[in-house]
Amino acid sequence: MNSAQFERMPHFIKKEMDSISEKIRPMMKKISAYHIFGLPMMVIGIINILFLIFDSEMVIDNYLIPIIYALLAASGLALFKESRTLKKEIHEVGKDHIIERINQSKIMEEAEKSRYIQSVQRQVKMDLQPFFKFLTEENKRNNTNYFK
Repeated sequence: MNSAQFERMPHFIKKEMDSISEKIRPMMKKISAYHIFGLPMMVIGIINILFLIFDSEMVIDNYLIPIIYALLAASGLALFKESRTLKKEIHEVGKDHIIERINQSKIMEEAEKSRYIQSVQRQVKMDLQPFFKFLTEENKRNNTNYFK
C-alpha cells in the first residue's frame, strides 16, 4: 500500500494504514521482484519452445536447448504463482492486523467489536471499508468522551 493513496484521509486512518503498510512492505517487495523476473522468464521460455516445435530442422542432438527453455518457462511460472500466493498472504496479514486492532479498542463495546470483526472476516479480500467505519466511530466516541 502506498501512503500517498491515503493523503486525503483523516490522521487516525492514515496512522493505521501506515502500520498495516509496515507489516506488508517486505512481502510487496518480494511480489514485485517475482513479477519482474517471473513473467518475462515464462514468456521467453514458452515463445522459444514454440519456435523450436515449429522448426523442422531440429536434430536429435539439440534436445538440450528445449530442455533449457522448458526449465526457464517453469521457473518463471513458479515465481509467478508464488507472487499470487504472497498476495493472498498479504490479505491475511492485513485482516489479522485489522482484527487485532479492533480487539485492542478500549472505547468500543464488545458487541460492536464482534460485529466489526465478523464484517471483516466475511470479506474474501481485505476490504477496508468496515475498518474505516470502525476507526471513524472510535474516533467520534473518543472525541465526545474527551469533551465531557
